[in-house]
Amino acid sequence: MIKKILILALASVAVFSCNTKTRTKKEARQIAMGTDVPDFTAYNIETLHSEDAVPKNRMKAKVQMRYKNGNERYPEGIDIITFSKEDGTEESHLIADSAIYTADSTLYTVYGNVVLDDYKKGQKLETDTLHFNKETGDIFTEDKVKMTTESEIIFGRGLKANQNNPEEYEIMDIDGYADVD
Repeated sequence: MIKKILILALASVAVFSCNTKTRTKKEARQIAMGTDVPDFTAYNIETLHSEDAVPKNRMKAKVQMRYKNGNERYPEGIDIITFSKEDGTEESHLIADSAIYTADSTLYTVYGNVVLDDYKKGQKLETDTLHFNKETGDIFTEDKVKMTTESEIIFGRGLKANQNNPEEYEIMDIDGYADVD
């Protein structure tokens, strides 16, 4: 589970390109449920993942549910911070009202007031739903997005990105643009 969270957090740091079908919140919930009752439920969890005694990320959630099919739900929010390998400072921060991991497709979905702050690049992404494919590294949404950088704010619908190419992302339909002083 910690590796899954790490991958989600690392993917969230980057914002890049993809070609994967999205799903609605209702579909995501139905897929994640697997069965009516979770096999495992934990409350007020905080997980710190480290590698070679160096913190990689910290994940907090009020509720974590795991199902027999391997799917996971975080119905009351998720908060993930990734740390810099070099000096251990906070590199990015992802928060969302809910999250789902679908084991058979290795797809993570965070939804509801999704905010991703990338401190390293000075960028902030706001949207309602964000998907991450663990196998391909693709990050995407078809929802409205707001990308704030040090010099501009971009409004649009849809975003494609890939964790393996953190300098490039594409906002599909740009609705507006503003310079920041």
